[in-house]
Order: sequence, then C-alpha cells, then structure tokens
Amino acid sequence: MSLTNDTNKLFQSDAQHARAAYRVAKAQLHETTGNPIKLSTVPLRVVVKQHPIQGPEAWVAESGFVVRRLDLESGRTRQLYRGHLGPVTSLDFYTPPAASTSTSAKGKSRQLMISGSWDKSARVWDTTNKSLLSTTIAHIDFVKSLVVIPELKLLCTGSSDKDIRVWDLSVLDSWDFDSTDRDASTSSKPEDEPENEIEEETSTSTSIESPPTLPSTGAAPPAAKSLKPLPFLLSLKGHTRPIERLAYYHVQTPRSSDGSRSKDDDDDDEDAPRERTGHVALISVDSLGALKVWELWRDEQGQLRGELRSDTRPHEIGIYDLVVGDGEIWTASADNSVLLSTFDSSSPSSAPIPTTRIVHPYHLKSVLPLGIALPNLNSSHILTGSADEAIRILDLNSISPSSHPPFPWSGIPSPADEKMVGLVRQVEGHSHDVVDLHVYTQVGLPEQGGRLEAWLLSASVDGTLRRWRWPDVLVSPSKEEKVLVEVEKEETKGESLLTAEEEAELEALMADD
Repeated sequence: MSLTNDTNKLFQSDAQHARAAYRVAKAQLHETTGNPIKLSTVPLRVVVKQHPIQGPEAWVAESGFVVRRLDLESGRTRQLYRGHLGPVTSLDFYTPPAASTSTSAKGKSRQLMISGSWDKSARVWDTTNKSLLSTTIAHIDFVKSLVVIPELKLLCTGSSDKDIRVWDLSVLDSWDFDSTDRDASTSSKPEDEPENEIEEETSTSTSIESPPTLPSTGAAPPAAKSLKPLPFLLSLKGHTRPIERLAYYHVQTPRSSDGSRSKDDDDDDEDAPRERTGHVALISVDSLGALKVWELWRDEQGQLRGELRSDTRPHEIGIYDLVVGDGEIWTASADNSVLLSTFDSSSPSSAPIPTTRIVHPYHLKSVLPLGIALPNLNSSHILTGSADEAIRILDLNSISPSSHPPFPWSGIPSPADEKMVGLVRQVEGHSHDVVDLHVYTQVGLPEQGGRLEAWLLSASVDGTLRRWRWPDVLVSPSKEEKVLVEVEKEETKGESLLTAEEEAELEALMADD
C-alpha cells in the first residue's frame, strides 16, 4: 500500500479547501509582517540561547528530521544537524565540567545538544563540530519531549508510549572529546563554513526544501540504530496518554514556622533565599490534561530514586505548553484556556493549586509569561499562541482570580467576537497554529543608541519564525492593521426545474388549499 501526504491526492471537504485558500491568502498578506524567518520545514519546538559573542540564536527542532541553529539577528542558518529518521520534536542542552571536556579546549566548557524524535531515539551532538556522540533508543514510540536536569546529570524523556524514562548523562563527563575533534577535523567542514548555499538561504528566501521521504511500507519512521547509548536509570509510569511536555524545579527547604518569631522576622524569612535539598520535582503533562509531579533524588548509595508525589487533571484535554517559575506553573491547553497554578517548592506532594484561568476563543498551543521568561523586563504581560493563528498579549494587572476562576470548567471557548478581559492586543501575522513563544535580548542599532532591546519570537506551523520588538508590539501599527476575515459563502437561490406553466399551476393549487 502506498502512502501520501499530498493533499491534492486526498479527499477534502469544501470547508477544508476554503480553509486552505484562506491560509494561502493570509500568508501572502502578511509575507513581511514580524520580520519573518522562513524555514524549509515546520518548527515543532524552539530553544532560544544567548550566545556571549555571536548574540541570540534559536535552536529549532523541525519536522524535516533536522535541528537548525539560527542567528536571530540575521536570520541565517549557522548549523544544521542531520541524522534523525523522523520529525524532531524536542531538544535541550548539557554542559560537561570544563576540566573533563578536552585538552585542546584549554579549560573551556563544551556544549552538547540532545534531541528527541519520532524515530524513538534521543541523540547527543557536540555543538563544537556537529559530531554525533550517542544515539539511544529511548522508547517504543515517538519521543515527544525531553528535559535535562544538570544538577543530577539526568536526561528525562517523555513519549507517546506514555512512559517517562531517565538516563545517565554523567558518562558524557568523561567523554574522549580529543578523539572526537580529530575525527571531525578529517571528515567535516570548519564550524564557520556554510553547510551549502541552499541551507544558508532557507531562512531568507521563499524556496522550499523537500524533506526526506518515508518508506512506502508504513507511516512510522524507520528504526534508529543505537550508538554508544546512555545508561538507563529509571522508568516512571502513571500516564494513560502520550506525554506532551516535561519541566522541573528544585525542591527547597521549608520556611521556618517557629511560633516565637516576630512578624518582622517572618517577613525577612519570606524574602530570604531558601536552600536546595538536592531533590528535584519533575512535572509532566499529557494529551488528556493530566499533570503529575514526580520527586527524583539520589539515596545514600548514590542510586537514583523516583516517586509520584501528586496527580491532578487541571485541563479537560491536552496540555501543549508548560512554563514553571518561582512558585508558579502556567499551562496552555486545547480546552481553550491557559491556567495559572501555584505550588509550594518545599512540598512536591502538595498538588499545584489552580488560581486563574483565562478562556480563549480557540485551542491554545503556547504560553509565555514575560515575568518568568525575562524577569529584568519587569513586565506583567503574558502572551498566548493559538490554533486560530493569533498571538494575544494580556496584562495580568487587569486580570484577577475572582474574574477568572479556575473551576468549574468544561472546555467551552469564549465567543470570538467578545473582547477578552486584560487583552492588550491581538497580533496577526502567522497563517497557521502558533506552537512556541520566546523572548530574547539583542543590542539595538548604533543609530538608535545601541541599547539592549527585548524581542519576542513566535514559531508556527506555517513554517516561519517571526520577531517582534518589545514593547513596540503592544501598539497597533499606525496604518490600519491587515486583517483577513473568513467569509462564509451564502447559499445562492437555485433555478427552478419547473416550466412557467408548471409554476403557475403549482401556485394555483397552493392558493386553493
């Protein structure tokens, strides 16, 4: 049986054809909106890093089986990592101790990138020379999310097989990077040499690179081959649906509860930093709206332990984004809402408490609380990315828990024509789902003072990353904003199949009745 993804060869309803035509028209209308970076395939996950010398860069996990490293100022590709046999869904970073990386590195730390894919593997790459160091067959189904916990030297992977697995990264601390450097120098190009002209132009031109094709024997990617796999440590079971996102926080010592302390002492204790216990709370969310908190720690013998501490279901259906801050958890869900929950970082057994739910007209795919992502910005705004292609900017100072209670909730969207409380602006530009949102800083132009500026980054299924200067994005353009409205075609009155004589006879009969 042959398979195809070509929509021209598949049956589609009139509504699907109309939606596709609308998206094409919207993409043309907003071709230059938001300083777009055009990718050759769909971005599934983005990680933004501030390079100390080269400036801000985006690491993009793409549906085209690659991880792309982009310069966010120029929009050009710096590196392209090939090797996965299916769409790349997630990525994170690990930095071994500087003394263990290599003799040639002169004590400098070496950054490793870890990616997860539909090919069920987690791969470790050396970002210095793009060498593939390790391939671990991590699950029996797609790897959908991963997170690195550097303090415990752990990699946690979540999958469509509903399991979380924990892997040992300490083996990378003693890796022979000198040998890797020698092999890379004889088999690859220098780091600053372009991959080729096509790769370098994908972010600035409209040309589309054809992704690798899957074998016609089935829809699943071919199996990856293991290469120096990471040691397996632990499996965490409990989810009943595919795991969408993973995050963590450090478990801290509880605040003092001594009754002899004065109010001033309590206020000082509230502001004082607390010590870490060495334990980590891992948060996982799935496609049924469940949120679980697991506690990970090493016992006296150095063995890793893990236990489920709390299990809640704050959403009616899938949670697709998860942001953890100091005592706060933000979740974005397909039940048309984003939810703010609070938690006690000293007690993973205490389930997060929902406090504020913000209902949207459409499914949510991403959320960005600026106060957590960039504290120096001192902003009370959050951004949401939706399946209706819009980015919404809301001011939390205009939203109270009493006006947006967390429960009860049945997933009913707010009316599309109703103004949302706290909405500052709805930003149009993308022509498909907005799946990721980030904030970063870069030095402005010399003629504008060369000051440090904040920029927002949005990623969409339309195959683009778009950049928005903060706080300019809060203000609508001086000209009338480009808005494309879908208009449902009214049914036209069909021509009668009767002759004039038959019409007259029918009218006479109806008059007699």
